[in-house]
Amino acid sequence: MTETLLRQMVARRPCGLLTDIDGTLSPIAPTPMAARVTPAARRELRLLAQKLDLVAAISGRAAADAAALVDLPDLIYIGNHGLEIWRGGAAEPLPEAVSYARAVDAVLRAAQERIALPGMIFENKGLTASIHYRLTDDPALAETMLGALLHALAEQHNVVLTQGRMVWEIRPPLATNKGTAARWLVEQYGLRSAIFIGDDRTDADAFQVLRELRERGACKTLNVGVAALETPPIVHALSDMMVEGVAGVERLLAQFNAIFAAEPLS
Repeated sequence: MTETLLRQMVARRPCGLLTDIDGTLSPIAPTPMAARVTPAARRELRLLAQKLDLVAAISGRAAADAAALVDLPDLIYIGNHGLEIWRGGAAEPLPEAVSYARAVDAVLRAAQERIALPGMIFENKGLTASIHYRLTDDPALAETMLGALLHALAEQHNVVLTQGRMVWEIRPPLATNKGTAARWLVEQYGLRSAIFIGDDRTDADAFQVLRELRERGACKTLNVGVAALETPPIVHALSDMMVEGVAGVERLLAQFNAIFAAEPLS
């Protein structure tokens, strides 16, 4: 079944593989700094980058951080949920996002001053910011306390608030996300088929866009969700198929490479 789907995708060139990083190529780590892309995932992506028309990572991390974490120069990296792209060794931000950087920082600082529970990690990513509460003594309580404060601060500073796996994210009030990034890549590279792999709420934006492109006949698409204990229901709802954890992603990528090895496709 999986091999058939992959063959159908690669039969329509140009074909692109788009993927999230954390929870997809890298197991969820206690802190953002501790995350590591698995050697198997990196190896399979390196091979696919030589065969597919596009391999891109779309991450909530800053673009420079995403590029350093994956460490494959042949990939395209889009960071901060679509707000910047890493090209030529430098990050290119959306100009309209830059003007909100001070407001994002102000919300982050205010939250840190008012609620700094042990185990919280406050991460300024330039154009966006994240507050991780996975390591607090009571994550459910931390989520509630932070959410109430951050919603008020976000409204005060005209930024928006989104939520991921044990993290609140502060962003500019722009209609930009992993979905708009995925659409841009499909259009920019003229893709006739595209696969997206992801595990979290923010990846659902890309799943939704790829589903819309497929329904319009603009691009053949395949949404691959990554199952884990914390995978939100929307990922299951919008996925065409699920794989089990990062190990499942590794197997999927290896299977994709095996198709090329068995029968080189132009």
